[in-house]
Amino acid sequence: MKKNALRIGAVLLSSALLSTLVAPAHSHVSVVPGVSAAGNTTDALTVGRNNTINFRVGHGCSLEKDVIHPKTRKVVASAAIDKFATQAFTVTIPKSAMGEAGATFPRPAFVPGWRTTAKKNEDGSVTIKWRAISNDFALPNGPAGDTGASMYFDFGVRVAFSSATRGQRVSFVAQQTCLVDLPRANGFPASKLPIYETWDGTADGADTVLDNNGRGPAPTVTVNP
Repeated sequence: MKKNALRIGAVLLSSALLSTLVAPAHSHVSVVPGVSAAGNTTDALTVGRNNTINFRVGHGCSLEKDVIHPKTRKVVASAAIDKFATQAFTVTIPKSAMGEAGATFPRPAFVPGWRTTAKKNEDGSVTIKWRAISNDFALPNGPAGDTGASMYFDFGVRVAFSSATRGQRVSFVAQQTCLVDLPRANGFPASKLPIYETWDGTADGADTVLDNNGRGPAPTVTVNP
């Protein structure tokens, strides 16, 4: 599945404006700066401050290939038509966004209707996961009605960029999880099949395996010099 590159440049326009973002028109998961610890939007990507960044999920999951029922062998979801709500979203915060010693633990935003967990990895990074507590709180691909529009949501995290990131781009690996309903049939119990959209740095066009785990470039920010 081809994914358009996600590259966000932060440009300081004035002390009254937040860093300007330049992103492709077809962004999927992007990073949007929030405000700094001092409530200042102009240094939301500045070294040495506890800053808020928001991971903007721009749509649900699509299929790379049809989903075939394991018992009936019939198509239950079509790659050409169906899209699915985001049931879970994870993002990995690298040590470079965890203070000088990698010891400033990232703080995820509370999202009503979603459970949040944080896990420290062996390399010192932290993976944060939000999971909808029910289908009622899942992030739909788009609004009800035949609008053709998708919906978005921002998952916020407080981070602290280290001095080594000054003027550098910082990337975050992110993943959406969606669920396809497999109906009960001929003794096969009803179940849910997870499918994914993974933003891990895979180059445009490089994901050629049709495994219903679409891959593309990781969301990226440039820290102020």
